[in-house]
Amino acid sequence: MKLLLVYPPFCTPSILPYSISYLKSFVKDNLDVDVKCLDLNAKFHKLKFKKYYSELNQTEIKKSIEKTGEILFKFNEESKPVYRGNNNKVVRGEEPELIKELIQLIIDEKPDLVGFSVVYNSQCFYATVFLNELRARGINCVVGGPSANEKMRSENICLKNEVELVEYIEKTFDVVKKYSGHCNCSTVNDYLDYSEDDYLCSESIIPLKTCSTCFYRQCAFCAHYKDEFYFEYELENIKKTIVNSGKKYFFLIDDMVSIPRIIQLAKIFKELKVIWSCQLKPTTDLIDVLPQLYESGLRCVCWGVESGNQRVLDLMKKGTKINEVKDVLIASSKIGIKNIAFIMFGFPGETETEFKDTIKFLKDNSDNIDLVSTSIFGLQKGSKVYNNPEEYGIVKITEKPRTILDERISFTVDAGMTPQRVAAIKDNYSRTIQKLDKLPRIFNYFKEQIMLFD
Repeated sequence: MKLLLVYPPFCTPSILPYSISYLKSFVKDNLDVDVKCLDLNAKFHKLKFKKYYSELNQTEIKKSIEKTGEILFKFNEESKPVYRGNNNKVVRGEEPELIKELIQLIIDEKPDLVGFSVVYNSQCFYATVFLNELRARGINCVVGGPSANEKMRSENICLKNEVELVEYIEKTFDVVKKYSGHCNCSTVNDYLDYSEDDYLCSESIIPLKTCSTCFYRQCAFCAHYKDEFYFEYELENIKKTIVNSGKKYFFLIDDMVSIPRIIQLAKIFKELKVIWSCQLKPTTDLIDVLPQLYESGLRCVCWGVESGNQRVLDLMKKGTKINEVKDVLIASSKIGIKNIAFIMFGFPGETETEFKDTIKFLKDNSDNIDLVSTSIFGLQKGSKVYNNPEEYGIVKITEKPRTILDERISFTVDAGMTPQRVAAIKDNYSRTIQKLDKLPRIFNYFKEQIMLFD
């Protein structure tokens, strides 16, 4: 029996896919089946934007973050209308670009089962076409992932996790599990199915997930942890994943890692002499640890700053103090770590004065911030704000149906800025924010590549 795991377009073709790599390893650990990963997101980009790949690998460009940024900017400007145009074709029921070529890559593998991993909403459009076309050809398919929405679930076999995938294969294809009882969860990820040349990056970057979900699990805006129990993956398996990959650069995709855990990981990273980056919450108990992390190869951190106003941080249940955030950024920058500040504007109840507090915070701390990455609050199903809107001053939630994606969610607040005002004032301050960046702004879309440059 052969299982083909597919990662559909579109998302940034910069880093190898974690989801299907993990699924492959988990299935092979538990079933005696043939499993292969196929990154059709990377294949699409290599076919469509080949010129940027060759430019990016020129020696003089690989060493320069500015020159690399120029190429990535040109790619981004050209790719955005391609994404939008093809997604609109899917909505209209038309054939999107390169669909025949990509489907042929699937068929050439002669799979008994095709599993689609849909991590981002932007992947839903091509995934829908793949599923419909393969189903019409009589090819068995399943789909899963955080963005596998209600429409996909109503028309396809949708699986929640890796255990359900193993159980589905076991029952459908009469395959006997290698172990009786519970599944073997001691997984070492396999990244050997991918071609380095398919990625718009001068070096291969391997994603690492070291725990099942965020251990903090309190932020009111987040829905990532709603259905997940927290547990930490075995350190020895993380080490084996790094060694088996043969690569130097690693990006931790965990939403957040606890301090005791990151110290354990740092010991492994130092031993293996790798370079890595991650996402962290800026709390002062990290300050004494940062030198050890830098020594282990940490070169870039995406900090969940979110706001420069304490009342807004408290509303978010962020668990940080704005004066302490400043101290963390200073300490991190001082030892040579590049700091990316994640900022979220428009949390329900935020006023214009509080918005401007964040701008002031960014200006006051610009010496210790290399890149500002801004977003506007979006109401997510399953988040604390969505489940308890009245606690956050939301008086009305509107859900508008869409053709491919789940409903578009909008909301009305009884105090603070309206979502429309947030968008307008953010636009007004966009140049002010951009002037603070020390790194090319395009790296907001390619954050994992920042660690490649000294």
